Amino acid sequence: MLSRLLFGMTHAFGYSDGAFAFDPLTMALTAIPSFIAVWLRLRTGSLLLPVVLRNFGNTLYFII
Repeated sequence: MLSRLLFGMTHAFGYSDGAFAFDPLTMALTAIPSFIAVWLRLRTGSLLLPVVLRNFGNTLYFII
C-alpha cells in the first residue's frame, strides 16, 4: 500500500520556474485509482479487472 501512496506522490511533485510544487489533486487522481486497482487484484486474484479499470480511465481521460 505504501508503494501506491508513493506512486501518487511522485506524480504530484513538480519543478518549474526554479521552485518545487505539490499538487494534492494530482496525487489523489493517481493514488486513489491505484488503491482501487490493488484492492481489486487482492480481492479477485486476477489482473483482468485492474487492467480494465486502467484502460477505462485512460479512455475517459482521452475523450475528455
